[in-house]
Amino acid sequence: MNFFKRRLIEHRVKGAVGLINSRAMDLFLETLLRLMRFAFILDRDFRRNIEGFQGRYAFTSRDGRIAASALFDGSRMKVKNRAVDEADVTIVFKDGKALRRFLFSENPDIIKAILDNEISYTGNLNYLAKFAYMAKHLQLNFAS
Repeated sequence: MNFFKRRLIEHRVKGAVGLINSRAMDLFLETLLRLMRFAFILDRDFRRNIEGFQGRYAFTSRDGRIAASALFDGSRMKVKNRAVDEADVTIVFKDGKALRRFLFSENPDIIKAILDNEISYTGNLNYLAKFAYMAKHLQLNFAS
């Protein structure tokens, strides 16, 4: 096989793997948000995190392959499989790997992720910190 054909195949394989990775992370993010919603319904202590809280989160990736939203209204949470308009905070992940690193980090460091260009955001940084806390809290509850 000549050099150009091999490079073309490698390029297409990398693109396909990236697409699969992004779709898997998109599905994972939606699943995590739905699990979080379910935990709010069942667990009174966990629900205290959102009592009286109003917030709209949009999660996307730079390439647009990952998109989901979480909407908090009082003590309820709704999940959308797209990024909503007029979010209080929009979190943009560099790619699926950045999302995975952020969600599975032992100690999620928002500032480090921003400085490393793993994530960017528009809106209120406190909302991002609140979400990271709730996701970590959920992770710790299921890990024990």
